[in-house]
Amino acid sequence: MEKNPAASKSSKVSIEKITESIRKNRDQWINELLKESSLMLFLEEHYNTVAISRVKLEFLMRDLKELQNSSIDLVHYSALITQMKEANISIPVANHPLFLNELKSIVKKYGF
Repeated sequence: MEKNPAASKSSKVSIEKITESIRKNRDQWINELLKESSLMLFLEEHYNTVAISRVKLEFLMRDLKELQNSSIDLVHYSALITQMKEANISIPVANHPLFLNELKSIVKKYGF
């Protein structure tokens, strides 16, 4: 009996679904950090910083909002996309290091 190629394709997770899932997960991280208390906790945990100026805080929040409104960086997330595609899964590990690395790249701009 011949296999139906269309049927086997439908069981594979699409790149679009994977990238959308990664973006959704990233945006959840950002939503949490847009709460001032969560952002300060993040800075304390990762940068031993307990206080920052109001201006720096506002710029950091603005950059996080811009990141949230942008599409995901496919080059940055390529390893995760490939891993998810090979495993045929559509939901990334919630605390994958690539999410943290992207957030840290935003924070580094402000001298942390």
